[in-house]
Amino acid sequence: MLRDKVRSANVISLSEIYETIQGEGLLVGTPSLFIRVQGCNLRCPWCDQPEALEFRKDSEVTLEGVLERARVSPFRHAVITGGEPFTEPNLDRLVKGLLREGFSVQIETNGTLWNENLEDVADRIHITCSPKGVADFFVHPKILKYAKEIKFVVDDGFSEEVVLKEEFRDFLIKGLVVLQPESNREEMIQRSLSIQRSLSIKGFTVRVIPQVHKFLGIP
Repeated sequence: MLRDKVRSANVISLSEIYETIQGEGLLVGTPSLFIRVQGCNLRCPWCDQPEALEFRKDSEVTLEGVLERARVSPFRHAVITGGEPFTEPNLDRLVKGLLREGFSVQIETNGTLWNENLEDVADRIHITCSPKGVADFFVHPKILKYAKEIKFVVDDGFSEEVVLKEEFRDFLIKGLVVLQPESNREEMIQRSLSIQRSLSIKGFTVRVIPQVHKFLGIP
């Protein structure tokens, strides 16, 4: 069980909230308010946010408190990340609250889960799906329907065959696939470039984008 569903509709499990730039994916460089929820349903070996993995009752804050902190930010792009945002039962309330406040909203997800209460606003959200090897690269059909980009972390176990899977083909054809070298390691940068070249020979264009915020030395 991911989370006790019997709880207030007005609380969010929050790990941290801070201003920075979007350092990953197609929106890289965008000034952003990051809202990191607490708790994740997966355990990736190279996770760079291990402190946000466990589900903790003491991490609950009020939804209005999160929105109050958002209102004072000069940045009007909110990135909901984790952990895993879709383990948060009140994710839809947070998203809709941010949209009402005039934010553009991005969700970074591993793609394994969905929240049906987001259906009516899903087209207004930039969903960045990062399928994970520990979940055999499974992605929920609704995430595939609404995601704006697919971002693969290229690690030792990643291969070109993953990108070529049928469920990712539309993203590949549209140029919406990002290869992100794991931990910005040199060998993973070279691996990403090699896969990019091979896919280019096959007629597909993918982007290699490292974690830019780490190069800049910011959160």
